[in-house]
Amino acid sequence: MGQRYTSSPHFVPTLCQKRERERLGVSQTSAPARQPELLAPAGSFEAACAGLQYGADAVYLGLPRHSARADAVNLDAAALARLVQHAHRLTPRRSVYLTVNTLVRDDELPSVLDTLATGSEAGVDGLIVQDLAVVHLVRRCFPHLPLHASTQMAVHSLEGVLALGELGFTRVVLARELPFAAVAALTRQSPIEIEVFVHGALCYAYSGLCLFSALQAGRSGNRGQCAYSCRGRFTATGAGASPGYPFSMRDLALLDRLGELRQAGIASLKIEGRMKSPLYVAAVTDVYRRRLDGTLPAAETAEAVADLRSIFSRPWTRLHFDGPQPPEEVIDALAVGHRGTPVGTVAAVRRERGTSARWLVLATTRALEKHDGLQVELPSGGRPFGFGIAQMRLAGRSRLEVSVPSGSRVEIALPDDAPPLPVGAPVFCSASQAVQRRYALRLPHERDCRVAEPLRVALTLSADGVRVTGTPVARPDLAVTLEAAQPLEPARQPEQTPLAVRKAFGRLGESGWELADLALDDPDGRYAAPSLLNNLRRQMLEQLDSRLAARRAAEQAGRQALLAAEVASCAPPTPVARSPWRVSVKVPVASPPVAFGGATELVLALRVADCAAGGAGTTPRGMGVPPMEHGQDARATTADLAELGAAWQAAMPQAAIRWALPLIFHDGDEARAVEAAVARLLERGWQRWECGGLAGLHLLRRLAVQPLSLTAGGALYGLNRLALRQMGDLGFEGVVAPAEADAETLASLAGHPAPRLILPVYQRPPLFISATRPVVPSEAGGTAFGLQDHRGQLFEVTEEDGRWLTRAAEPLQRLGQLEELRAAGLTEARVDLTAEPPGAWRALWTRLGAHCRCPGAGRRQ
Repeated sequence: MGQRYTSSPHFVPTLCQKRERERLGVSQTSAPARQPELLAPAGSFEAACAGLQYGADAVYLGLPRHSARADAVNLDAAALARLVQHAHRLTPRRSVYLTVNTLVRDDELPSVLDTLATGSEAGVDGLIVQDLAVVHLVRRCFPHLPLHASTQMAVHSLEGVLALGELGFTRVVLARELPFAAVAALTRQSPIEIEVFVHGALCYAYSGLCLFSALQAGRSGNRGQCAYSCRGRFTATGAGASPGYPFSMRDLALLDRLGELRQAGIASLKIEGRMKSPLYVAAVTDVYRRRLDGTLPAAETAEAVADLRSIFSRPWTRLHFDGPQPPEEVIDALAVGHRGTPVGTVAAVRRERGTSARWLVLATTRALEKHDGLQVELPSGGRPFGFGIAQMRLAGRSRLEVSVPSGSRVEIALPDDAPPLPVGAPVFCSASQAVQRRYALRLPHERDCRVAEPLRVALTLSADGVRVTGTPVARPDLAVTLEAAQPLEPARQPEQTPLAVRKAFGRLGESGWELADLALDDPDGRYAAPSLLNNLRRQMLEQLDSRLAARRAAEQAGRQALLAAEVASCAPPTPVARSPWRVSVKVPVASPPVAFGGATELVLALRVADCAAGGAGTTPRGMGVPPMEHGQDARATTADLAELGAAWQAAMPQAAIRWALPLIFHDGDEARAVEAAVARLLERGWQRWECGGLAGLHLLRRLAVQPLSLTAGGALYGLNRLALRQMGDLGFEGVVAPAEADAETLASLAGHPAPRLILPVYQRPPLFISATRPVVPSEAGGTAFGLQDHRGQLFEVTEEDGRWLTRAAEPLQRLGQLEELRAAGLTEARVDLTAEPPGAWRALWTRLGAHCRCPGAGRRQ
């Protein structure tokens, strides 16, 4: 089912980079700037209509299942079809993209296929996807639908983009962390369209690589169930530390940088916000549309931005658009949630004489109305105190006002539960009646979004009766022909016959059909009674409905049968006998070599820093000396990476050593360092590799001159048999199971023939991988520190390759599931010690190896 990339479980390299780019048609020169698509979010039918009304060229949305925003309202199949009709009938024509960008399990594949069919039937203009199984199903069953790579695929380099092009993608949504210079350079060389986010909420971690919600809250962000753990309250470990929000990102806002993005040739500018209201979508789309078109004068920009902020806004940031920024410019560690637009500060809180009523005194910088919302930032941080304006008066007066102009000194009644509000506390307008009026929503008329199949009708009148044929334009093989054999008299007014026929056959109403063309053949000028014509129309539509329903049911059954057959082909052909565990151990390459007796494979994890230092040479400082303390830097610049590999051969033969590429390496210095290191190691005969993502796979494919033995890291997310098969097609012979996979999912994948599944039995995976250091008190500074959440759970934050990794203090272990999963057919295990101090490795391996029954695991090495 679909194209095979190689007939061998080993990876066969292709052309060199230059010839490959020529073959793919990669541009080497700048193209003339074009107006990019403005892409608006739509968590509901109303939000989608708001985006289109206020200038979006396209909207993106999800159905109730398999969307990365499961908590959004989302659209059902009927609403999606209506929206597509509305968008396509607008002038100019607008686009609708369907998100199917979650990871799926085996038991969900049939519903995924139905979701894709729903999008295809509705006529969507593209699919935004993450799971490789979904990619395969689209190419196999719906090849006419363009594939867009979701930002959940964490694509951040040209290698990754080129890999997607080979997989059939036409567009990629780049990781938000990339600076503009990298985005522009990548766009110049990309064979597919580039889409970037320009506004909205930011994840703290690289999208698609966050495991915090899944592993700490049991809600997988990769499956649309994010618990927004990065918005939580944490305390830096250490005496006197105050709680804060060290991971809570500001909102991205690139309103003032659209010209640069347009000039760079970006295909689509994306606004985040599928959880937001139609009012928000209307306002943010309007501001970006007018700024993009040059119709938002500077004098109006401040007011438009203030209106937008009043609907929903955290403090804004450009993230790392201009290069790395201080964390305080990216993270709002003091408060969370919607803030609003500033309207002043607390001047005083006055108590009404003789009553308990309190009034907030404020010199407002914005016109206010009764029922507007206000929020006051509290010294304690957290969520601001919010309330609606129930009573308002000018300062020093008793008459209540319905509205006050900007510049007024006002008194606003506080609710009884208002906390103490200190003088000088910032006050924000968090909801505005005036803004709601300015962005009134006009939903389309039913006729503008009527869903109907175009139909050609041919009618013949003769002396012997009437013959009619209805032919669906999109499915001509479903044509229906009916005949009414009865004598027809000559018409008294033959010139009226075409009008009568059109009147009868144009009455399609809510039938699901629309008249695309009507051909009348009436050579003798015969008369057919309206009742006869209407009866023929009804019969024709009934038969067309029956044939169309049967065809759709047959197509659905055929797709499901195809899926079932392919999934079945991935299952073990016979019951799997219990086999001994084969255990691989993963460690940082720049560490003192340690022998892991009983292990069948050693995986050496490369960091970008190792590759960069390897250009001049690196060696672990601890060779031949006692184990290093945790956090001690093992890198020096005295030996080549290949010498590190040779040193590790004292612990494991070369044929059982695999090199693991970094998961993230951006274009520029990082990519050059990794490429140089890989090329050097390949020259030295190292043929066993593990890829964290598609970028690493493409790099190896480009550089290798001999077949390679490849495994895939857990971040490629094989949660279903079809995804595993696609990884096998890509050349992987083994796939590390995702850290968030539960025991039931793992058992369902056990015994997969190729590639084999590797079970992580011990690891401390990064819960967050971020380009931004958490904001913590200065006394918790440095490149390693601890955090504690509201439950008392402890976490460790470390810097690696200029990125910040947050791990749980407690490891993720599956030792209690070993027998159950071995019985299900799993035979390969992985012990990942990359986050553990080398001094603890021997004790850990003794315990873990014994659990896995590895011979020699308990002997002193």
